[in-house]
Amino acid sequence: QLSPPAGYGVITTTGRKTGKQRRKCVRVIRRNDRAHLVQLVPPHVAMTRPHAASDWLLNIRANPRVLLRIKGGSFQGVAREITAPAEREVARAVICDNVYRTDYAEAGLHLRGLPTRGKIKELHRYWFDTGHPIVVEFDS
Repeated sequence: QLSPPAGYGVITTTGRKTGKQRRKCVRVIRRNDRAHLVQLVPPHVAMTRPHAASDWLLNIRANPRVLLRIKGGSFQGVAREITAPAEREVARAVICDNVYRTDYAEAGLHLRGLPTRGKIKELHRYWFDTGHPIVVEFDS
């Protein structure tokens, strides 16, 4: 089984209707015993329905137990949306200030011109500010 590149991972949730395991590739940043990620809301949806949530986030809301496969292994934990302002600021810094090699390729799909570190950070801030920030706290 291949390990996801730095800055990315696969989150496995339990389907809220089916009970089946559901996997989603996500951009994720690990810090110690937790990982931060954002459920992105597409721009056209963010403008009309800013609170719209994807199926995998709805699955987390129904059952927060998840498995996160990232560089370094697979980790069981509890996922939750970040709502407290101070915790949101920490998560924003973790998510938006880290730029990995793979981010340049992804940014090329979303931005005009050559991706730069500054443009990538700006893109990450946009995603954070219009999306749903999530933290996964790993089991001890």
